[in-house]
Amino acid sequence: MKKFYALAAAAFMAVSAFAQNGAPLYATGAGPAFEPAWSPKAPAVFKYADGVYTLELEGLTQFKISTASGVDAEGDGWVEFNGGVYGCNYGTELGVAVALEAGFENNIETPGAGDYTVTVAGDLSTITLTAKGEIDTSFPAVYVRGGMNGWGVDEAWQMKEVVPETVFSITVPAPIVAGDEFKFADDAWNKINCGGDGEAIMVDTETEVFNGGNPKNIKLEEEFDGTIWLNLNLDGAAYVYFDTTGGEDVPEWVTDALAGVKGVEVDNNVAPVYYNLQGIKVANPENGIFIQVKGNKVSKVVR
Repeated sequence: MKKFYALAAAAFMAVSAFAQNGAPLYATGAGPAFEPAWSPKAPAVFKYADGVYTLELEGLTQFKISTASGVDAEGDGWVEFNGGVYGCNYGTELGVAVALEAGFENNIETPGAGDYTVTVAGDLSTITLTAKGEIDTSFPAVYVRGGMNGWGVDEAWQMKEVVPETVFSITVPAPIVAGDEFKFADDAWNKINCGGDGEAIMVDTETEVFNGGNPKNIKLEEEFDGTIWLNLNLDGAAYVYFDTTGGEDVPEWVTDALAGVKGVEVDNNVAPVYYNLQGIKVANPENGIFIQVKGNKVSKVVR
């Protein structure tokens, strides 16, 4: 009997976890649909009809959904919004229902920037993204943004793409003062928002940093005037190296990146080769996003 009640209680809790159907559902994120961007105190509100939530969003790249808003909250409202948050790793295939997870605080990333219809099941069990027209899958420029440039997009602080979408570098145009805070980010803080764990970083030492999920700002233990190397990972852990040695003593991934750039011979007459986003070779790419390699050119394509 006890076992029966335990199973019944578990089943009730499972159902209750998704017992939404008609109660308000909110979204905040990046793009013209959100004004201001990433504000739980001014969220977009889903429409509910016939057991389904829908929301039309323009220029969407990343967003979060929640059963709670921060409209009436003290502070910035994120505690309340994240208290009712649902999310997932959506992937790259459009029009597919993906399971939602309660308490999943990382941003939901779209397959590419564009206009979308976001559909959520009434019980919050799944989410589906449908593109309205073409989507932009191009990789954004990466900048050093912080106290040194007012956290803005400064062309002087744009990083060079050494290996497509992976390794970036910049010889800083001005010294970074010890304790001055900054991040690596794109122009809209969307796909790239790379920071640290709050501890001061040593120069000439490979250090793990993190992309996504709004990590803490980066700061250095001492003034830095040299070359920054960033090994970027869009799915989380990344690495940074603040080089004052002039390239004499750097991580292997830096030397590999430099060797690749200097040693590649151009041959654009070869047939393109395609890989999925997991790095697996694909003979007939279709219904998704793929990496195309043709000679020394690497690009992302939608098929």
